[in-house]
Amino acid sequence: MSFALIFDISGGELLVILLFVLLFFGAKGIPDIARTAGRTMRQLRDATDDVQREIRKGAMEVKREVDAQKRGLSAEPPEGSRSLASNAPAATRREDSPSAPAPEEAGGEVAK
Repeated sequence: MSFALIFDISGGELLVILLFVLLFFGAKGIPDIARTAGRTMRQLRDATDDVQREIRKGAMEVKREVDAQKRGLSAEPPEGSRSLASNAPAATRREDSPSAPAPEEAGGEVAK
């Protein structure tokens, strides 16, 4: 009875590979190799966690900025509801502004 393991390697093939590793590296070298592989895997996992943490942190900062901008926009009055001073009739505003000439200065007569 054989069942597939990693990469479709049967139990007998895995046993041959482990025997070759034992002969090639020796009994004293295998723990060092396993320790080094474990450290490498941990460093890789820590590095990916750091990258994920930085991405989440950046995304949260962007979200806060967007929310702050939305709050800032919603705090401003809508375009149609301005203050009473800006809703004054055009004739009143023209008389108060220094750039608009009075009707007498424009050369025309004022109708009474």
